[in-house]
Amino acid sequence: MAGFKETPRQKMIGMMYLVLTALLALNVSKDIINAFVTVNESMEQTNENFEKKLSETYTNFEKQSLIGGPVAQDWYNKALEAKKLSDDLAKYLKDLKTELILFSDRNIENKAVADTISLRYVSAKDNFDDPTRFFLGTDVTKGRAEEMKVKFKEFREKIVQLVKPEDRDKLRLTGLDTDGKYKDEYGKEMSWEKYYFYHTILAADLVILNKYIAEVKNIEYDVVARLYSYISATDFKFNKIAAKVIPTRKYLFKGEEYQAEILVAAYDTTTTPNVKYRLGIDKWQPGYSAGASVVSNVQDGLALLKIGTGGMDFGPKKFAGVITITNPMGIPEEYEFADEFVVQEPVAVVSADKMSVFYIGLDNPLSVSVPGVPPDKISVKITGPATFTQKGGGKYEIKPTGTGTVKVSVYSTVDKGEKLMGERTFRLLPVPEPMIVVGGKTAGQNISITDLQNARVDAILKDFLFDGVRFTVTRFEVLASIGGLTQSVQVLGNTMDGPARNLIAKLGAKQMLIIGNIFVKGPDGKERPVSSAVNLKTL
Repeated sequence: MAGFKETPRQKMIGMMYLVLTALLALNVSKDIINAFVTVNESMEQTNENFEKKLSETYTNFEKQSLIGGPVAQDWYNKALEAKKLSDDLAKYLKDLKTELILFSDRNIENKAVADTISLRYVSAKDNFDDPTRFFLGTDVTKGRAEEMKVKFKEFREKIVQLVKPEDRDKLRLTGLDTDGKYKDEYGKEMSWEKYYFYHTILAADLVILNKYIAEVKNIEYDVVARLYSYISATDFKFNKIAAKVIPTRKYLFKGEEYQAEILVAAYDTTTTPNVKYRLGIDKWQPGYSAGASVVSNVQDGLALLKIGTGGMDFGPKKFAGVITITNPMGIPEEYEFADEFVVQEPVAVVSADKMSVFYIGLDNPLSVSVPGVPPDKISVKITGPATFTQKGGGKYEIKPTGTGTVKVSVYSTVDKGEKLMGERTFRLLPVPEPMIVVGGKTAGQNISITDLQNARVDAILKDFLFDGVRFTVTRFEVLASIGGLTQSVQVLGNTMDGPARNLIAKLGAKQMLIIGNIFVKGPDGKERPVSSAVNLKTL
């Protein structure tokens, strides 16, 4: 890993050091590795809890921004900037964990598995050679630790600008500091990259990455908490009271209930507002009180508005109302509000990303959406011989394991329980049969005897919608007429062996040769015959 040319003696010492390190690695205690697994699971749970805590903070922040005026909205927008910076860096670190597992554990080849596998089931937990190369690089490759260092610096520089200048030095950024002094066990100074990732086992590296995700979320929480603290009575002077409508959802399915919180920016907890509304109007007018509906569920200045949609036609619905409160002088004051919602049919949009069928043995991409329902409130279930993986953002992968059909059912979980939004049935088909190419030649073409003896038999999927789907020829038969008699040779693999080359050597010019009884192995790992043969003519 050195960037300079080593002497033979240095190379010998380096080799001895590697051997010694390898011997030490063989003696890593199983208890220690299990301890890393336990710590890693604890870190992942901590990060998950932190996400929930941050989500609650943003929810409260958003409510305050709705009633706090333009200044409050500006601070909330900065909080959203902090969230994006944090989410981007956390995603980068999570992706890095996936890449590290794929790079270090030869038993894991699928990205979807590496994304979700628990450290407890990773077989290469004590591997330190591959993680070292991954993070620190080699003489010819660049390590990822240097890239991490740059991203940490950019994150710190950007997120600190979101708070007031006088508070920037108070932020706890040390968790992502890479410029400090680091020393080995002998007191010799070393870089941040080597300190954390030189000869560190995979289990420890994953713990370190989860630790950095936690540090990112800690910094995000610190920044957002300070931004939230800037919203106070001393910052905002309320010279009027404005009515607000906060709906839980504006897109509704027929039969569901519209719900919204109606509030005023300032209120007296000792008095209860009187709330009335009427459907079909977009502005409240004097005289509308007669025949208006009264909101009875009012507590602490908040009125929970419920409008049943069972008897309504589909389409947009407007309503307006008035909140009446009593001022400190005992005089009633009215504040108007208005909003709208949409009543729509239950409908789900299910579309195959590449085709109208699912192919057996492949991860078929699928997009699922329901208008008006966020992706995290959608549940998908399948019926049939297949498995499916949720990728996030309404994206799924369906992997059929047999023939027949698969039914995809989509449910909304916006309200309590599940509501069926729609279903669709897909046919399951095998991957199309590949085309056979011998030495770059297809059926009916001419080829020299020398090229034929050195030819490889390939199976190619032409114009298939999936990228990266490969077939491998596992065996085939060579047939030719020699001296009026048909001779054949069975070949294992996809290249001509000795007997096949000897048979081909007996051919003269302009003679026919057939490659038949071809078997291939597809992406599902199963061997299958190819129905067609390839006939070639010698030059």
